[in-house]
Amino acid sequence: MLITYDYDSKNQLVKQSKIKKGMWLNAIDPTPEEIKEIQQKTNVPMDYIYYSLDRDESARTEYDEDYHTTLIIFDVPQIKRQKEHKFTYRTTPVGIIIKQDYLITISITRKPFLDSFSDNRRPLDIKNPNKASLQIISHVISNYQRYLKDMNRVREQVENRLQDSLQNDQLYSLMGVQRGLVYFLLSLRTDRNVLENLRRAPTFHLSEVNYDYLDDIIIENQQAVEMAQISNSIINETTDTYSSIINNNMNQVMKFLTTYSIILTIPTLVFSFYGMNVDLPLARSHASWIITIIISLVISLVLAFRFWQKRYFK
Repeated sequence: MLITYDYDSKNQLVKQSKIKKGMWLNAIDPTPEEIKEIQQKTNVPMDYIYYSLDRDESARTEYDEDYHTTLIIFDVPQIKRQKEHKFTYRTTPVGIIIKQDYLITISITRKPFLDSFSDNRRPLDIKNPNKASLQIISHVISNYQRYLKDMNRVREQVENRLQDSLQNDQLYSLMGVQRGLVYFLLSLRTDRNVLENLRRAPTFHLSEVNYDYLDDIIIENQQAVEMAQISNSIINETTDTYSSIINNNMNQVMKFLTTYSIILTIPTLVFSFYGMNVDLPLARSHASWIITIIISLVISLVLAFRFWQKRYFK
């Protein structure tokens, strides 16, 4: 799908039917015909379009001197709803192709954060593609921070439930949050490299005000990295703590079962002795069965008392 936008008389972005200079082209999983149209109308490298459609493409920036075109591959956060009101967090690449007369965004899947620009809820200066790319990246970083706050809230809720009851579902939820944090950390770090490269790139021309804007985005990116690192560290400590608790509980259960097994073994030993076909003390007495029970109870009670003194039942 290929959607083109331009300003109307009220300086609002509206959809257009034809590609012209000064437009924003938003391509979502474009067909081969649409890819060919983008390349022919804008004269951008075909490789840049295919790079943007690669799900495994790493975040980076590249400049083609022959086409005078800048490519920015940027990892963006993506949330996916699962069953039972659960969510998974991932990151996917989006391509931003900048040419003097065009701003092109390309992705293999729909990126909801771009709707805030197409709906005119957020400003997008498409007549200045370099600035527009920074506006898009700034919104991406804001989404990272918002999702990190949501993940922290989920983490705190799971930890509170774990204090009351240790269940596998809660541990799986914690593991899901941690997996999302790993994706975010890796992507934020590579995105940071992209921002630093743009800051140093001689071909990425910005005004002094926009350079300050880029510096602010770098700072926000670093803040998001720190948020993710702190949350990941807390989860690591939490999982280590609960792993120790689980091991300790297992040891307590094993000690409890072993203690009772020893106590219950005593009557079996006593009855086994008196069940042998050999002469034993009191074996011919009419009250021998009562005596064996008394002996078993006495030994078991003495042993249980010793275990109680050593706190083996706790």
